[in-house]
Amino acid sequence: MSKKIINTINIFLICSILIFSLSGCYSVQSIDDLAYALSMGLDVGKNNSLELTLQFSVPSGSSEGGQGGEPIPTTLNSVECSSIDSGMTLLNSYVSKEINLSHCKIIVISEELASKGIADIIYSLINKIQIRPDTNVIISKTTSKDYIKNSKPSLENLVAKYYEIYTQSSQYTGYIENSTIGNFFYALNNTYIEPTAILRRYYSRIIWY
Repeated sequence: MSKKIINTINIFLICSILIFSLSGCYSVQSIDDLAYALSMGLDVGKNNSLELTLQFSVPSGSSEGGQGGEPIPTTLNSVECSSIDSGMTLLNSYVSKEINLSHCKIIVISEELASKGIADIIYSLINKIQIRPDTNVIISKTTSKDYIKNSKPSLENLVAKYYEIYTQSSQYTGYIENSTIGNFFYALNNTYIEPTAILRRYYSRIIWY
C-alpha cells in the first residue's frame, strides 16, 4: 500500500473522529435556559376540562432567600386546557424559558377532579420521561392551586426540599405513607391492590384517601 493511500486513510479517520466527537455539542442546553417546575397542580377548569398549575422558583430571589433565612420565593403559572400536554404547550408559549419537569416533587390533584377519575391523568403523567416515578401524588380537599399557594415551608429555605421531606415523614410517623406516582400506577394496573394517594388540607393534618 502506497504512502499516499495511507495518508488519505489517516485523514479520513481523523475527520470521522472529529465529526462524531463534536456532534454532541449541537444540542447542549444551559441550565439558565430551563424553568424547573417544583410542583404541578390539576383542577377542574371553568371553560375547559382541566386547569394546569405549575410552581417555579424565582431565580432573582435565590441568593437573598438562602442568606437571609427566608424561603426562596416562588411563582405560579396556570392555564386552562383540554389535556396536560396541551397545557404544557400553552405554558411554554408564554413562559420565557423552556419548562422542565425533572425536578417536580409533588403532583397535587383536587378532590373534585379526583372524584371524576384520574386514571387517564396518571397514564399521561407516567408516560412523560421527565416525571420521576418517586414523585408524590397528593389529593387536595381545596383546589390544587390553593394548596400549592398556601404550602409555605417554615424550617426550610428550599420549597423543593420541603416537599421532599414532609412526604417522606412515613419513615418516622404512622400518619402518612410515601405515595408515589410509580406505586399509584402499579396499583392501578393490579387487580389485587387499590391505588392510594395522600388526602390533605393545606391548613390541617394529613389524612388518607
